[in-house]
Amino acid sequence: MGYSIKLPAPRKDLTFPLMQALAERRSKRKWSDKPLSEQDISNLLWAACGITKPETKQSKSKRTAPSACNSQEIKIYVARQDGLFLFAEKEHQLVQILTKDIRANSGTQKMMHSAPLGLIYVTDYSRMTSIFFRNNYQRWFISGVDAGFISQNVYLYCAAAKLNTVVLGLVNREKLHKVMGLKEPEKIVMTQVVGSSLPG
Repeated sequence: MGYSIKLPAPRKDLTFPLMQALAERRSKRKWSDKPLSEQDISNLLWAACGITKPETKQSKSKRTAPSACNSQEIKIYVARQDGLFLFAEKEHQLVQILTKDIRANSGTQKMMHSAPLGLIYVTDYSRMTSIFFRNNYQRWFISGVDAGFISQNVYLYCAAAKLNTVVLGLVNREKLHKVMGLKEPEKIVMTQVVGSSLPG
């Protein structure tokens, strides 16, 4: 792994009303090519699945998004021009995994490749140890639900911060799995691209 980027503390004092964010939440497929600020990335990733209650000797940490049996099986990888990073939510930092730009693999639609930020939702079956996850069908179904919670958090933050975003289901998962160097228990659920709104 490469270097780590310590993100600024997330701004939790934003005053944009939740009901307005729900009303304005949309899939938007046009954006500026300028990179997102580190503060926006920090806020966005904390909204996605940041830590709201640290772990203790008695219990696991809690995140902004729920997960079945609190398995926290969804990991967020962040694709930018300067490489691929893993969001380490407990340290609230980005850990570089690759130095190359892999955003062109975020989806099969070429118009999506220009987004300055790509989020890749990866489930890790090895974290799903509960007896409720009896087979890979159940693990895949639960992973999809949990990734959906996270992506909706991203949508709501983007609505409040005037960012454009869309979830991508058309992804060559096998190819992206190889590009990212993922392990066998790790599966790509979906991706989501984010960019600043165009002026006007």
